[in-house]
Amino acid sequence: MTFTEYLKSKRLSSATVHTYHKSIQKFLIWLSDEGLQAESFTYTDLLEFMRHCHQKGITKRTVHNTLGIVRHYCNYLVSQGKRNDNPASGIFIKGLIRKLPTNLLSMEEMEELFKQYSIQLHIDSSKKIMFGLMVYQGLTVGEIMRLQSHHIKMKDGKIFIPATKRTGERLLDLKAVQIPELQNYLKANKFREGALFTQPIKKEVSERNINNRIQYMFNQLKKLNPKVINAKQIRSSVITEWLRKNNLRQVQYMAGHKYVSSTERYQLNNLDDLQNELRTHHPRR
Repeated sequence: MTFTEYLKSKRLSSATVHTYHKSIQKFLIWLSDEGLQAESFTYTDLLEFMRHCHQKGITKRTVHNTLGIVRHYCNYLVSQGKRNDNPASGIFIKGLIRKLPTNLLSMEEMEELFKQYSIQLHIDSSKKIMFGLMVYQGLTVGEIMRLQSHHIKMKDGKIFIPATKRTGERLLDLKAVQIPELQNYLKANKFREGALFTQPIKKEVSERNINNRIQYMFNQLKKLNPKVINAKQIRSSVITEWLRKNNLRQVQYMAGHKYVSSTERYQLNNLDDLQNELRTHHPRR
C-alpha cells in the first residue's frame, strides 16, 4: 500500500490527499539531503528539520501542519511494518494562535430558545426538529443534511449519526421534548427510504435548499435572542456544556471528534485563556 492509498483508506478528500502527498515529498527530499532514511529518522532529526524550516522563514502554522502530515506518514510506515515508532507523535509547536469558541450561549439560554422557537405556530416542524438536533445532539449542518429516516431509532429513543471524512459515527439519546415533534413529522410525511429533511431532487439543489432553510431559521432565532449567531456557535456552546458534566473521552464520542485534541479546545481552562487573551488585546476592557 502506498502513502496515497493509506490516506484514501482514511477517507480523506482528494484535495487533502494531494496536499499531504506534496508536503511529505518535501520532507522526504530534506531527509535525503541530510543522508537520512524515512524508516529510521529520529525525534532529534525532526527537531533539526523544524530548525531548518525556521531558518527558511517558514511560518509556525505551516510547520505545525507539516508535522501533522509527518505524523500521518509515520503511522503509515508503522502500519506497513517499516517502523515501530512515531517520532513525530510528541512534537507540537508552541505559541500558535488558537481558534477558541467565542460568544457562547449557556444551556439554559439554548433550552429556553428551543422552547420559544417550538411554540411558534408559523414555523414548520422541520426547522424546529433541526434546531433541536443542534441543541441536544450538537449536530452540524452537514450532518443534518445527511440524515436519513432510518437513522431515527424512535423505539429506542435514539438517533444514529453516520461517520464522515471529518467526524466519527455515534449513537445519541433523543430528549423527551424532541420525541413528539419527530413522531408527528415522520408520520405526516411518510418518507421514502433515505429522505428526512431533503426532497427527492438533485443533491446540489436539495443541499442548497436546506442551507437556505437553516439560514432563514437562524434569522428567526435572532429575533428571539439577539445573541444568536449561527450553527457553529450553537455546536460550540453545546460541546462546552457537555464538558461541564462529562469526561473528555465521552464528549469526544458525543461530538464525533476523530481526535481528542479537537475536543480539548472546548475545555473551560481554554476558555479562561481566551478571556485573558481578550484582556491583553483589548486593554480598555
